[in-house]
Amino acid sequence: MQVDSILFRNPLSEKKAKLRVEAASRRKRISLQSSALAAQAIAERGIPLIESLDFPRDASGYHAIRYELDPLPLLTRLHGQGYRLGLPRTGEGPSLSFREWFPGCPLVRGKLGVFEPSDMQPAMQPAIVLVPVLAFDRDGNRLGYGAGYYDACLRDLRRGARVIAIGIAFDEQEVPEIPREPQDEPLDMVLTPSGVIACGT
Repeated sequence: MQVDSILFRNPLSEKKAKLRVEAASRRKRISLQSSALAAQAIAERGIPLIESLDFPRDASGYHAIRYELDPLPLLTRLHGQGYRLGLPRTGEGPSLSFREWFPGCPLVRGKLGVFEPSDMQPAMQPAIVLVPVLAFDRDGNRLGYGAGYYDACLRDLRRGARVIAIGIAFDEQEVPEIPREPQDEPLDMVLTPSGVIACGT
């Protein structure tokens, strides 16, 4: 007997799906208004923050898509400060690995259409992970696109080393609460154009 699958839908997942649609629309509107200024503000605030961390100088960023706040100005300045940088590469299933990157490094289009380093670039393990978000709350919960790539990545990294995850977001992407599911990996901090939010405090 066929049973309607709606009976088995996870209420938290459904709530997050609705939040995702709202957050994507809000981020697009914000990005169209202030993306360049916000990216520069992130660079200005990000350098002293990251320099103050007691972590190895190995950091990963991301190639901005879908109106994400662009970390390129911050990454460029980190490179100038002697940081070893990486960008993610998508693998089989919801998995990410990291390859070395530097300003001007050629990129290739990955399986999700995102530009990423080629597999010829050396592998690296970041201690500082800059994470794109659709929305975040002050407990460190984040909304991504729902595939779980960063959750799986952070879970794997945290098993083997001390890693700090810093969300990169517009101030307006903060929401009062995002449901957390067992597979969700929290952010440690969120860096916005107006400041730094230490999550869970």
